[in-house]
This record gives sequence, structure tokens and C-alpha cells, in this order.
Amino acid sequence: MTHEEMREALEASSLFRNSRISMEEMRERRCRKGQILTDRKKGEGILGLIAGGKVDVYSIAMDGREVLLSCLKKGDCFGIINLFTDTELPTVLKCREDTTLLTIPKSLMVRCMKQDPEIALRYTRLCNQKMQFLIQKIELLTMQSARRKLLQYLLIQEEKTDSLPAEDSRETLAALLGISRATLFREISRLQEEGLIRLEGGRILIADRKKLETVMYECR
Repeated sequence: MTHEEMREALEASSLFRNSRISMEEMRERRCRKGQILTDRKKGEGILGLIAGGKVDVYSIAMDGREVLLSCLKKGDCFGIINLFTDTELPTVLKCREDTTLLTIPKSLMVRCMKQDPEIALRYTRLCNQKMQFLIQKIELLTMQSARRKLLQYLLIQEEKTDSLPAEDSRETLAALLGISRATLFREISRLQEEGLIRLEGGRILIADRKKLETVMYECR
């Protein structure tokens, strides 16, 4: 990977964009589809920056059941949540497809935060976002109604990107919501018939947000 490609990956990150972090201590790592990732390299803690590809993040329940939490894409990082603790990652990371990483020693990240207050503020903001995401995820997974789960997800997603990306398959969405594909397709069909959503090029778009919020409230 050239310096230009490394810089492009850094610029895609909300944490490292426009930062003065040295690229000399970074290392490129290529991973295959299905490979499990770790935030350790020869005993040293590292941050992983996704430079290309996708990585699924799972939580493993006590009974062995896998719960899909999110998907990391270009510009996303892992190894953030335990930067200052000598603990293993609480989640399992698995490459959804062939993936290219930039690995960054955690010691380098800590030095940068001491030297650059802006990086420290970005790290704090990112941790806050992760906490908010986990709270929303807990709320979503503890809902009993599949309909309400889908409604809640769509409302949250629209606030971020205006629609559900076409690249996120229905199978992935079902896993994120903790429901079966058959149930998901049935609920999507119902919402279409009710005029609450529409499909465009594989994307799910909200057709009537106020009405959708009303239906969401009635599901409680």
C-alpha cells in the first residue's frame, strides 16, 4: 500500500482525518473472507483501521448464539473501546469479505492524544457514539415485536443516511434485528402496503415519517 493509499484510508476516518499521526509505525495487513481479527499483534495492542472491505462485529451469548451488532467499513476502527484497559475485545470480528487493514500501535495512539487535543476530543466523541449505539442496540434486541424492531431501525437509519443502503442484504438486516428472514420480508411487505415505506434500487426509504412514528408509538 502506497503512502497515498494509506493517507486516503486515514482521511476516510472520522478519528484520523487531517491528523498528524505518523504513518511510519503503521502496517498494512490483508485478511481473507471469514478470517477472525484481533487487536493484538505479537503481544502488543493495536488499533485496526479498515482501508478496504467489510468486517462484521458479533457478540457471543452465553449459549453460543451469535448476535450481529454492526458492520465496519472503510474508515471505521476497532480496538478503540479497550484502548486504556489491558483486556481482550468484548466482541468477535469476522471479515465479511477480503479486507485490507492498517494496524496502528495503541501506544502510538496514546502518544498522539497527548500531543494533539483534537485527536483526544475525536476519540472521546467516538466513544460517546459507541455507547449511544450500544444503548440503541440493547433497546432494539430486547423488543418483543418484530414490527417495532423494524420501525425503530428504519427511523434511526433515516436520521443517519436517509435510507437503508442497498448493499445491506435482507439477510444481514434480519440478523441485525434478531428476527428471521421470513418475518422481515412479511413486515417489509406490510409496511409497503400501508404506504409507510417504498423500495428504490434495493434501498428502503421512509415514505411517511410522521405516520411511521405514529405506528411505532401504537406498537408500544
